[in-house]
Amino acid sequence: MGMGAGRGRGAGGPGRAGPVKECMCLNCGYRMPHQPGIPCRQTRCPRCGMPMVRA
Repeated sequence: MGMGAGRGRGAGGPGRAGPVKECMCLNCGYRMPHQPGIPCRQTRCPRCGMPMVRA
């Protein structure tokens, strides 16, 4: 016992998918993919024009 390499569940290997990164409008609920390097709050919703937030 105790001789494992520590690679059990939750190790987070190379094939692990992370959370989906989206921007969401709190006003109308529209969601769109997050653009790397651009904060969601600087993105305007294409439907209603309100600033978006990270979902």
